[in-house]
Amino acid sequence: MKGERLELGVRKLDGGKSVDSMRILMVSDYFYPFLFGGGERRMYELAKRLARRHEVRIITRRLADSARYEQHEGIHIHRIFVPSRRITLESFINGLFFMLGVLFKSLRLGEFDVYSPQQFFPLPPTWVTSKIRGRPTVATIHDVYASGWVRQYGFKGSLMALFENATLKLPYAKVVTVSNPSKEKLVASGISGERIEVIPNGVDIAAFDEIKAKKSGRPRIIYLGRLVEYKHVDDLLVAFSKLDLEAELYVVGEGPEKENLKELSRSLRIENRVFFVGFVDERKKIELLKSAHALVLPSTVEGFAIVLIEGMAAGTPVIASDIPAVHVSVRDGETGLLFKPRDIKGLKTKLERLLRDKDLRSKLSQKGYELVKKEFIWDKIAEKVEVTLSLKHSKRDITI
Repeated sequence: MKGERLELGVRKLDGGKSVDSMRILMVSDYFYPFLFGGGERRMYELAKRLARRHEVRIITRRLADSARYEQHEGIHIHRIFVPSRRITLESFINGLFFMLGVLFKSLRLGEFDVYSPQQFFPLPPTWVTSKIRGRPTVATIHDVYASGWVRQYGFKGSLMALFENATLKLPYAKVVTVSNPSKEKLVASGISGERIEVIPNGVDIAAFDEIKAKKSGRPRIIYLGRLVEYKHVDDLLVAFSKLDLEAELYVVGEGPEKENLKELSRSLRIENRVFFVGFVDERKKIELLKSAHALVLPSTVEGFAIVLIEGMAAGTPVIASDIPAVHVSVRDGETGLLFKPRDIKGLKTKLERLLRDKDLRSKLSQKGYELVKKEFIWDKIAEKVEVTLSLKHSKRDITI
């Protein structure tokens, strides 16, 4: 199907704008069925919706026993071999294999109207292909992590920061980011604000409403996301171990910190009340969110924190560290509770307050759900992305 275009016609948007059908190449480190974090979830939800009117192809890594190619929800998924077929703290070899694979595969798939990679490793090879083809790249950059890389990973982190900085310097036609705090970081990194579009993440509210689940019989706390150092699940474990009430903690997700966190739970003598669930499918995720009394995000680095609006959509009150990106969805005392980052005592206090106060849980749940329904619905967000991708596709449009 090299170079073949699907004739899908013209789509009329609510605002009266028309968008011609496009051939879109999206590239992500991870993709369906491995939706480990907010970035993968965002690309998946957008790709599903864009594929209703456009030809959408995804290039991603081949993990576990996944197929080299499959069609899912109208999306054409092409998977690239990497030596480590699981989620790990990135190695040079894995990254190099993936970037070379993206370059060769994207060239073999023919010409696209627009190239749409998201950070990190997808950015350089996709941009090179777009230059060879004379077509624009609209990059999604969720956040800028440079100082965090160095602080957390030492020398390897400094290499990661240099790589990230190099990807930020590439002259993309447009950059999409997920929040105003992330936009400010991108501008500080040298990207023109005029080239940046802020389009937030969302949820499929209908899917959340459809799935029913009862609250756990005893107070249940849930963490959902990657198990990486900057998420600081270790702080949650310590705070949980100090609670003055009986509760259980579900840790849902995978990542390089998993074994360290399991060992910490044993050393804190809470292993019989902490359940490491691993990666779950979408239905199970929603059931677990709805069964919990509190969702906690103790992260110090976020571009948007999609898990918070997922918790709100499930009717579960959220507690999060007080960082700029979190303010997009959490208003302290109204749609959630905030605590000072790395403040274990503060997190413990907020947890006990929320778990003991049924009226507070009810208020936060209601306000959070209303906010999501008003501002964070995937269908509306997909339309904004579609307009951003529908640039004037000619060589002069990407001469920057």
